[in-house]
Order: sequence, then C-alpha cells, then structure tokens
Amino acid sequence: MSLQASSQSIGMQKCTDEETFYMHCRAAYLTVFRSSLASISSKHQLCRVLQQAGRNPSQATLNKHWTPSTTKLNFDDFCEIVKNERPTEVHELMRAFRKMDINGDGYISHNELHIVLTSRGEKMAAKEVDAIFSLADTNKDGKLDYAEIGHLVIGQNGIMSTPAVSCVIRKLKAVGGIILTASHNPGGPTGDFGIKYNIASGGPAPEGITDKIFQISKSLTEYHICPDLKVDISKIGKQTFEVDTFKPMTVEIVDSVESYAEMLRGIFDFNALKQLVSGANHIKVRLDAMHGVVGPYVKKIVCEELGAAADGAFNCVPKEDFGGHHPDPNLTYASDLVNAMKGGDYDLGAAFDGDGDRNMVLGKHGFFVNPSDSVAIIAANITCIPYFQKTGVKGLARSMPTSGALDNVAKALKMNLYETPTGWKFFGNLMDAGKLSLCGEESFGTGSDHIREKDGLWAVLAWMSILAHRKQSVEEIMKDHWNKFGRNFFTRYDYEEVDSDKANTMIKELEAKMFDKSFVGQKFSSGDKSYEVAVSDNFAYTDPVDGSVSKNQGLRIVFSDGSRIIFRLSGTGSAGATVRLYIDSYEKDPAKIYGDAQVRPGG
Repeated sequence: MSLQASSQSIGMQKCTDEETFYMHCRAAYLTVFRSSLASISSKHQLCRVLQQAGRNPSQATLNKHWTPSTTKLNFDDFCEIVKNERPTEVHELMRAFRKMDINGDGYISHNELHIVLTSRGEKMAAKEVDAIFSLADTNKDGKLDYAEIGHLVIGQNGIMSTPAVSCVIRKLKAVGGIILTASHNPGGPTGDFGIKYNIASGGPAPEGITDKIFQISKSLTEYHICPDLKVDISKIGKQTFEVDTFKPMTVEIVDSVESYAEMLRGIFDFNALKQLVSGANHIKVRLDAMHGVVGPYVKKIVCEELGAAADGAFNCVPKEDFGGHHPDPNLTYASDLVNAMKGGDYDLGAAFDGDGDRNMVLGKHGFFVNPSDSVAIIAANITCIPYFQKTGVKGLARSMPTSGALDNVAKALKMNLYETPTGWKFFGNLMDAGKLSLCGEESFGTGSDHIREKDGLWAVLAWMSILAHRKQSVEEIMKDHWNKFGRNFFTRYDYEEVDSDKANTMIKELEAKMFDKSFVGQKFSSGDKSYEVAVSDNFAYTDPVDGSVSKNQGLRIVFSDGSRIIFRLSGTGSAGATVRLYIDSYEKDPAKIYGDAQVRPGG
C-alpha cells in the first residue's frame, strides 16, 4: 500500500510468446521442485508437475513419456512434453468432478474416488488411489473439496502485508496471489491504486506473464459480476457461495498475521529477542508503521509476543490515506521517528513503508543506517540468525545501484556475490535455483530466501538478533563494521520531471565520453582523494539461472578502489524523465571513515 511507484528498468525487451510459455513452465516446475535445475525422477513426479502446468495426463500419456528405460527428465524435457499436451479446461475438470460427486455436496469422499478410479477407464490400484487422495486432502478432513478450483484466500479485514502474501502463497501452495497496492503502477482517478500479481513461488510475476495478462485483457468482450455476493472479510473461516457454473466458490478469510508470525518463529530465536526488548536489561524500541499495513504485525509480534512496550509502537492503525502522510521509510517522510530518536530515549528505531516490504533502521540519537550498509551488516553477522545456522549461506546479492558495502563482506568472508539489475525478480530467480540467501537494494529493501519478496519486519528482527548477540549499540556495531571492512560513502540524487529529449541527449553524450577508449585509465581528484577509472560501461546482466540477458541497466564508472558513479534514466514518458545519480566512494582509512556521506569528498 505504499505510494512509492516502482521504477521500470530501461531497455527491457518485451517477452515473446515463447518466452512467456517457458516462464509459465518454470512457475509450474517450481511448485514441485525447488529449482528448475532439478530433475524429474519418477512417473509420479512427472504427473504432478504436468498437472501444475494445467495438463491432465492419462496413464497412456505418462507411459509414453516415462518408459521403462527412463531414469530422469530435466526441465527442457518437461517443456517439450507440455508443448505437445493440450491444456485441461476448467469446465472439463468440473464436469468430471461433478460426476464423481454422487450426493452433489461439493465434496468427493475417499469411497467415491475409489469407486471411479478403480472401476472406470484406466483402472488404478487401491494404493495409487490412496496416494492421490492423501495429496489432495490437504486439510485431512477425509474429503476432497473439488470446488477449491474456485478457492480464494483473503487476509482478515482485507489487510495483508506484501511479505505475508508471499509467505501464505508458499505455505498454501497457491497458484498465485493478487495484491492491491498503490506501490505498483498506481492508477485510479488520484493515482492511489494499483495491482500486483505474484506467482506460485511467492515472488513478483515476470514481465512475460504480466504482458500476457495485459494482452488477454485487451481481447475480453464481456465479464460477469455477482451483485448480490457479500463476503464478511472480518470473520475468519470459510464461506461458500454459488457462482454460476463454478459451484460452489469458497472464500477463506485467514488471520492476517499468524501464518507470517509462525514463519518468523522458525527463523529467529524469539526467546533471545524477548530478552532483548522486555528482559531485565532490555533496550527501548520505537517502531513507526506510518499507518501502513504492517501496524498489526508490529503490535502482535513485537509488542504482544516479544513483550516490547506498547507505547513504543506508533501509527499502527492502517489508514487508507496513511494518515495524510507519505508512507516512505526515509529520513524525510519518517521525520517524526528521526526527531524522536535524536532525543536519546530510544536505542533502536525503525520505520516501515505502506505495504510492509521496506524499512529504515536508526540507532540512538538518530544514528542513521544506510540501506546498503544494513544488508552488509546482516551479512557480516548472519550466523546470529538461527535460520542461516541451519541452511548455511548460499550467496549474497545486491542491485547494481546499491553500494559495494556488501561486496566487501562477501570478499572477506569468501561468499558468492551477485550484482543484478534493479527488480526483486532477479533475486527470486537466484533463490529458486538455490544460489542466494540474502539480498538488498539501496531503496530501503532487504530480504532473504525465506520468501520471495523484500521484508521490512524480517530485516528489523534480523537487526534485533544482531543486537541481542553482540550486546552493542547500533552505532557501535556500525563503526566496528567500517573499521573491519572499510566504509562506502553512498548517496543518491533524483532529478525528476526532466525534459525527456534533453535527458536522452545527456545520456548519449555521457556514453560517447565514457565509451571512448581513452576514458579507462583516466584519473580524477576530489579533495585529497584520487580515483582511477577501471571500468566504464552500460551495465548488462546475464542471469546465471535461465541465461536471459538484461541490457542498458545504467551507465557505470567504476574506479580501481571500488568507488563508483552511476547514472540511470527512467520514466521517459509525457510527464518527463527522472535521472538518478548514485555516488559510491570507498574509504578504508580508519581516520576518515566517520562523517556525513553528503559532505564527504567523493560522496
């Protein structure tokens, strides 16, 4: 529910129908396997993954593709099979299920399924029927609810944070989720409404899928509505409705917080966190939900469960207009938190954006933790979090404009580091392939492979875990980090509503200068520092998982010490362009690592 519109990468190519097909195949594959690099190792697995792709393979079909000599099939093999198998239409499934539903109550009992599958068509053994029923009877009530083809899950009172949506999609193995939020392509009369679609992995839909949805929307000739359908979204539980031929339709209202809280309990040491915020020598915490969706999560998890003082939780009632303020967790819009922290009454402060996926961390006396430094600190102290003690660290990643602070940690601790274009989907690809554990971006987003979205409250609990383990203040932890790894003085400037033609001309002139062979090796000075150009390019990224290439992601000037200057151009429409300038100046001299990034030479 943030009002911050996400920027679109420059130079992204529209996906072809073939690319869209492979994206759908990959989404289906990832509902059964953790990675598209995994292989299908049995006929049963082949059947499951084909069903996830919308096919209804017969035994003859399965036998055709899984012969006695077959030992495994890879993702490419699966795609070829899907190409040659006709998708099953919803009305076909519903008609078949209704024939099995003898008493017409919307459910199929084990006995009803057993009679059909062991006596008709390609007969199955009782053991096979039991296996199918066990897989389909997810709530173990002895009945198969075939109407769950029309199963809609909604957060209580319509409230659910973006990280919680990702969590619930993965937990329920849903085909996807729709998020109503102003943070994505806001529309409506006042630009305060947008729609985001997340796929079965819990992550944002790739551009190929959203493009396909848009194309289909342009060919629609009619749609049906149910004016008398009234759903009580305040009441937890299932409600069933008759909706034309899709009888019945199930709407399930779930606790907006509990599934997400349950996930966090498996990631962090809640006993240690409780001691930190409510024990004998507890720290004082101030959390500002900025009237966004994360308020109920702060209240229930941090205040009620961990025991933090309730009077340290501010603006926790979600409001449609965010209380008349901009719910962006930065030093400007979260000024109330900044001013309160400067007074010295609180040891840890944090603000969250409207939909709960971004965060800002402050220490006592308003000590600001740059988002690029925040993910680097978590990486350097990652073993303080029990989840990573179990899983290990598969890799680290940051978006290209984010400072090189994370690179310094990766190099020192010998961890794999990926530099990706802006966009969380690139992180999701790496996570699904088992290559990534922790990632972050300079626009106040931090996350890990526990879900497929950035996660504001998770990041703050990660900081709390570090504070509990190290028993130091935020400022002490940050300064110790700079002394060990050096400091990246980082800042970003946005120049909005620039004339599009002039902005494009400027970028072309920069490219001409930067791509001149004589540019690499040139030296520049700022104050007492000298910088030598090591790399000059327009950043391009080849995805190590699927091989896709993203070009023209931003002009980079990289210096020999790791310092960088980056230019990115976006929004070249009728409203003008936005030019983003990023400055990242690395300093390892202990005598020079303190100070304001806005006034440091080169920063």
